[in-house]
Amino acid sequence: MRALADFIMRGRTQAAVVALIGSWFPLISPATVALVTLRRGTTDGSMILLWALLPAVLAFFVSDMGPLMPVVTILGLVATYAVALLLRSSASWPQLLVGLVALSTLGALLLASFVPDPVQALTTSLGEMLEQMQAQAPEGAAIEVPTEVFVVGLIAYVIAINSLFSLLLARWWQALLYNPGGFQTEFHQLRLKPAAAITSLVTTAYCMSVGGDYQLWGSLFMLPLLLAGVAIVHRVVAARRLGVQWLVLFYMALVLFNPIVMMVLTVIAFLDTWLNFRGRLREKP
Repeated sequence: MRALADFIMRGRTQAAVVALIGSWFPLISPATVALVTLRRGTTDGSMILLWALLPAVLAFFVSDMGPLMPVVTILGLVATYAVALLLRSSASWPQLLVGLVALSTLGALLLASFVPDPVQALTTSLGEMLEQMQAQAPEGAAIEVPTEVFVVGLIAYVIAINSLFSLLLARWWQALLYNPGGFQTEFHQLRLKPAAAITSLVTTAYCMSVGGDYQLWGSLFMLPLLLAGVAIVHRVVAARRLGVQWLVLFYMALVLFNPIVMMVLTVIAFLDTWLNFRGRLREKP
């Protein structure tokens, strides 16, 4: 991965090639846009963004797959570019996470407003698929048919997750090339401000309490607190020198016991805003 990052930063031509071809691989194209933006600023970043957008724009006009996926890809690339600019100017992950949630929500709502047909088509397709599953399910098992609220939330969540992981990859690349160890230090210090923590917790709790089609919206609004909780775990493992196997076990637990672990991380991150657990942590010699 370091070799790829080094190739990207050799010049605009190399970065444009990776941004163009990287659309065939997960995260590579938006991470390329983010890396160039973080390191070289608005002008170079916008030029690479245009190359990264090209496959999605062509797919929108030429492909038979429909406009939904190309538009979501375009929105994800634009969101990644915007939050990379925000991180470059502020060096603040809390601001970035709040901005990312807001941009993802805005992008999904705009898509539903101005390109409603594919959103409605996806809602119908999901409904038909779940109705078939309901017919095959045991008697008494109820499967809720999603509405457009769920589909728009799904689009917003996909945009946010793709942009977040792309930016994490780009920041790691930047640290590998120009600031070894810097990304780890920066990530370990991730801690939300009170206003952001309260907003994230309240919106998450509201969506989860309503349930149904709003649960995915709750997962979206939970992202700032969730990433802050993950940062706390990484900091504890590093400070206590527990070894990478503990991080492997943590991520396995996150996958296997997803809702419980996510809620615990969210609560810990919320309390950390005021109690600063990492500030009280003593490093093991």
